[in-house]
Amino acid sequence: MSKIPPVMDARALSAAFVLVFRQGRSPPSCPAPDDNDLLNRIQDAVPSVSPAICHEALIRVRRLSFDASGIGSDFLTGQYGSGESAQAAALAKLEERNPGFSEAEYRTAFLVGRMWAGL
Repeated sequence: MSKIPPVMDARALSAAFVLVFRQGRSPPSCPAPDDNDLLNRIQDAVPSVSPAICHEALIRVRRLSFDASGIGSDFLTGQYGSGESAQAAALAKLEERNPGFSEAEYRTAFLVGRMWAGL
């Protein structure tokens, strides 16, 4: 299980999540993601948060994106079984590997990860 940093600003984490998952700015398959641009956008969204915390948020969301793609691929090949229990197992694995996100964010990450895995 991953160690959670002692201080993580939920606003920074959410801003990073929106950029990566909801605005589709950096799927794991992107050959040259512009992390500097993403970091600047996170800092613009939450200017009261330190650059170090924004950077940590980006790292955590990028890790979530890679795991979502891998878990999405495993799900599509049936490694979690089938039906709702398979989706629940995949979501539980995503949460286990990437603690600290909301239930809605895990669901979004899983759905986007499945889409990325199918590309």
